[in-house]
Amino acid sequence: MKIHVKKVNAFTESKNGGNAAGVVLDSPKLTDKQMMQVSKILKVSEAAFVFPSKNADYKVRFFSPTVEVDLCGHATIATFFTMASNGFFKHSRKVTQETKAGILPVNILFFDDKVDRVMMTQSRPIYKNIHFDISKLASSLKIKPDDIDDSLPRQIVSTGLFTLPVCIKSFNILKKMKPDFLKVKNLCDEIGVGSIHVFTFETLEPRSVYHARNFAPVYGVNEDPVTGTANGAVCCYLVKNGIVQERNLVCEQGDVIGKPGRVFVEVGRNFVKVGGKAIIFDEKDLDI
Repeated sequence: MKIHVKKVNAFTESKNGGNAAGVVLDSPKLTDKQMMQVSKILKVSEAAFVFPSKNADYKVRFFSPTVEVDLCGHATIATFFTMASNGFFKHSRKVTQETKAGILPVNILFFDDKVDRVMMTQSRPIYKNIHFDISKLASSLKIKPDDIDDSLPRQIVSTGLFTLPVCIKSFNILKKMKPDFLKVKNLCDEIGVGSIHVFTFETLEPRSVYHARNFAPVYGVNEDPVTGTANGAVCCYLVKNGIVQERNLVCEQGDVIGKPGRVFVEVGRNFVKVGGKAIIFDEKDLDI
């Protein structure tokens, strides 16, 4: 079976930055295994597949090279930016996508007749207080326990996928970090999260709230260049716990591994929106 796929960098306007996703707009009847295969062939952390929906404007399924994930922020941004660029939408509007995390609104924003930004509404945040060994966490990240700011609440948070927020005391420590990914995976399995979202309040740009790295070996992705769901979840965590007061936030991610991206997050009282820019940088036909 031949399918047409696009590769799209989300959260950036650069062909070399952001987080790449595969996008299949006209999804044929592929098996789950075939959709995982598309991700693997494209060498992307996730690929998105668009289907008709009886419950929303579109149904979108997301596959990593090893598993289906309930929701993927960067692949959502990539998908609806691609649809807008291909004439599905002519002006700013809101649509809904059916995902395994629920039916979620997506805002497509145009500027000067061109798609400018896509903002997705994520699931309402869920917080769980947890207990874990800081020494075990530090060992998995291959840093010292004192490098971690242990004053922040020990919680996991989800706006679609659970992540563990971990605050690091300096950008230099964050930059040099070389985790033990088997230990990271085991820790994620132990505490029930899909990723560890490590961040520092030392940023490259003054407008940014933090600089982050995201480790998700549970999904077959050791380090995700720029992630929408985790940044949305962690920004909610920071606002809820009174660590930051601003509700319109910019998150830096990807610079450390040469894939710089910027994620825009809007934390409302009953919602969170995550989004950014994107660029289509490749397309091809695949035999699956």
